[in-house]
Order: sequence, then structure tokens, then C-alpha cells
Amino acid sequence: MTARAAATQAALDRISDAYLKVSRLLIQVVSIGMFAVMVAVNGLEITGRGLFGTSFSWVQEISILAAMWVYFFAYALIAKSDEYIRVDVIVRNLPAAPRRWLEVAGRLAIIAFHCVVFWFGVETFRFLSLFKTSVLDWPESLFVLPIVASSADILLTEIIRLRRILLGTQPPPAQSSPLETE
Repeated sequence: MTARAAATQAALDRISDAYLKVSRLLIQVVSIGMFAVMVAVNGLEITGRGLFGTSFSWVQEISILAAMWVYFFAYALIAKSDEYIRVDVIVRNLPAAPRRWLEVAGRLAIIAFHCVVFWFGVETFRFLSLFKTSVLDWPESLFVLPIVASSADILLTEIIRLRRILLGTQPPPAQSSPLETE
């Protein structure tokens, strides 16, 4: 490997590490923030109904939108932590070479799946941008935005992992291989 290639690889590693760290923090902040919004508006609804006998028509729209962000960003966080559900009884007993290729195939399948999710999300976002919500008059596409954002993040995370597998570099300690048991 030339000095220039090594420098390029080191720069890509620093950028990848920075992306993983910053995106993890951003995902956590957005998820916690949206969960707080969901709790606050539902608390307001409960208080309004209990004390004043009044209901707010906009609570359901905001709750569903916040729940979408919490759900899909939680999935992105699971993917970022490499905590997929898996059964690896047979895989962990394979020799190193087949395990590595199986891991590559698994990562490629995850990437392909999230490419499809991202593409359908973008197309759905475009279509729903033609419509407004019934109460708040917000674009219906807002409900699809967390799907697009989380699938884009998962794609980038998995591409970083695939690159590291192909280069033979170990993932960071907090991110074990999906084929290893702890």
C-alpha cells in the first residue's frame, strides 16, 4: 500500500468514526426529544380531559408523528449498535473464511434491503407531499421523513461496516460483528 493510499484510508477511517459518533448522538437526541414531545402533548391531553373536560384535536397527529421518529430512530440506533436479532449457532462454528463471506453477504443483504426502504420512502414522501393533515394542515410527507432519514443512516452505517470487513479491520469494540457471540 502506498503512502497516499494509506493516508486516504486513514482519512476515510476518521471520517467514518466521526460520522458514527455524531450520528449516534443525533439519533439519541432526536429520539429522546420526540419522546418528550409525545409525553408532553399526551400529558396535556390527559390533564385537559381530566380537569377541564376538553380535548385537543391536534394531539393525535403530533403523537403519531413523534412516535414515528422514536420508532424508526430507535431502529437506526439498534443498527448503529449492531444489535440485530440473529441466530448464529452454526455460523460461529464455521471456519474463518466462510464466516467472513457470510458476514459480507449479510451486510450486502442489509444494504440492499435499506436501499429499497429508502427508495420507497423517497417516492412515498414525494407522493404524500401533495396532501395535508386533517387537523394541523401539515404536509402528510412529514410522517415518512423519519423512515427516509433512518434508512439513509442505516445505509451509511452498513456501508462503513462493509468497508471495514472487506479491508479486514476490526469494528470498534462497541460494535461487534453480527456473526460473533458475546
